[in-house]
Amino acid sequence: MQLQVILWGLSILNVSNIPSTWVLKDIDNSLQSQYRIPSVCYQGALGHIYYVNYLPSIIAQEMANPCVHPHIHHYPEDAGSQLDQPWQASRWLCEIDPTITTPMICKAWQDFYVFELMKLMDGTMVVPEHWYTKPAPQNSPHFDFEYWACVWRAHPVTSSCTHGYVIHAYDIVEVSSPLLSMHPPNLSWHGVLPWTLTDPTVGNGWHVWAQGHHVLSYMIWLYCDNTSGNMSKKWNKHNSFLFTATGLPHVMVHKESSIHFLAMSNIVPPLEMLDGIVDQLE
Repeated sequence: MQLQVILWGLSILNVSNIPSTWVLKDIDNSLQSQYRIPSVCYQGALGHIYYVNYLPSIIAQEMANPCVHPHIHHYPEDAGSQLDQPWQASRWLCEIDPTITTPMICKAWQDFYVFELMKLMDGTMVVPEHWYTKPAPQNSPHFDFEYWACVWRAHPVTSSCTHGYVIHAYDIVEVSSPLLSMHPPNLSWHGVLPWTLTDPTVGNGWHVWAQGHHVLSYMIWLYCDNTSGNMSKKWNKHNSFLFTATGLPHVMVHKESSIHFLAMSNIVPPLEMLDGIVDQLE
């Protein structure tokens, strides 16, 4: 019926070379076979059966969409006193667990990851905790922002049996990406004290898994809503889970195309459905 309405509208507008319904169905089937969002079946803790749209496929399509991807922010921003967008808020900039933020930046064909020892231009050894951006100076010719990092100073320690660095988590400084000099693969170090955030001989796990690809975090607003499934005034509550990309500007995040559906049921309680969504997130 929907295809027939579309074809009728095209004919009213005197569009030439209108395809037939069968051609449109064949195209739709071809697109669905390649780009559809699969639904994953779950059985909840209370025994209910429900389905959740596959979250990684939705995010993959968003990242591949040339109308959306350029507008998504993956790093928090230190905008000073300005607070217009979610990525400028202190929750993302200062309070969030650094292990779930974007773990790396790329500079001069080198990948710099958090929790890995690296060298600054002046020879100082540091370990970045998290990356963020700042507005670039007005005379910057290429970019609107610069990458910065909150880093821990690494203090060299030498003993009779080992040589390494002690990381003082309280000794925090901010450095801009132009001050970075050398990435971890060109360095060799061994911790004097136990270091649990990464394996010092390997580095950040994402550095190994990425194999040279860029690693970006994709922050989302996940929320549950309910609506009536009846056309009459009798309330028939359907609980649904949806999400939007936190990194999108306000002018885009509330567009219908930016709101993504995950699951709905009028039988399964919201917390039971949430188990399946958390399973995909993990």
